[in-house]
Amino acid sequence: MDKRQVNGHTSLYAVIGSPVKHSKSPAIYNAAFSQDQVNSVYLAFEADEDATPTTIAALKQLGVKGINVTMPGKDVALGSVDELDAAAEYVQAINCLVQQDEAGGKWKGYNTDGIGFWASVKKATTRSLVKQSVLIFGSGNTARIILAQAVLEGVTNITVVARGIDHRPLAIIELASKLASSHAVKIQVIDLASTLTVQAALTTSDIVVQATSLGMAPLTNQSILPEGVVFKSGALACDIVYNPAETQFLKAAQLQGCQTLGGIHMLVEQAAVNYQLFTGKELDEEVMLDLLNQTQD
Repeated sequence: MDKRQVNGHTSLYAVIGSPVKHSKSPAIYNAAFSQDQVNSVYLAFEADEDATPTTIAALKQLGVKGINVTMPGKDVALGSVDELDAAAEYVQAINCLVQQDEAGGKWKGYNTDGIGFWASVKKATTRSLVKQSVLIFGSGNTARIILAQAVLEGVTNITVVARGIDHRPLAIIELASKLASSHAVKIQVIDLASTLTVQAALTTSDIVVQATSLGMAPLTNQSILPEGVVFKSGALACDIVYNPAETQFLKAAQLQGCQTLGGIHMLVEQAAVNYQLFTGKELDEEVMLDLLNQTQD
């Protein structure tokens, strides 16, 4: 039962993006506000990339205390903050804006996707990340932040598998170069079409991350994996997709005896980081995970 009473002192938090009606963020944060008796509400607002800056400005005018940004506006939201955290600096994209002063004059942008993802991995394995070989499928915003945060976590051996690396400029190649020049890390970027090279990398990778939208509902029959590839024995296979809970990628990994980790865990861990930034309180992650599992489509 919701214990809050909305009144003139109720604070507003929001998520914006397009599409955003499917977002599970309102369920997470409003349940947490209720449990912790925080006088706040969390709402979702539709905003495409072009509308992202004006939507953020409008929410600020309404007195919003914090904003999450989902696709496709994570890049253009940069112009709405005064400073960035380290991960956001690397990838030049944010998913969380937090008011830094009561007057609302200063805002800081964070990218909590990477922290949330690796927090979920650390809870799923007792192995030290520093000693693991990591392979990441994807080149978009989420793949880039997972790569950047992996380096910040101390991972030293990373392979990125992306489409069309020889035919178009990819921000992830530039990021890999930047990270390798400033950290003691080996990063190789290979093309998805180079099946033999991808297979060789998979054979030696302890943690394999599917960081694209492939397999997300309603296109649940899709997978990034080339046909016939084999995972390293005992590998941990992770997918950022949380709907469906078990993607084709995870099913293929499970059939080969891999430990698997679905995207819902990243979602909850990332929300926990945001909730801490918003309220200074700890999110009850087990309660939120149960809530999301009960409402999974």
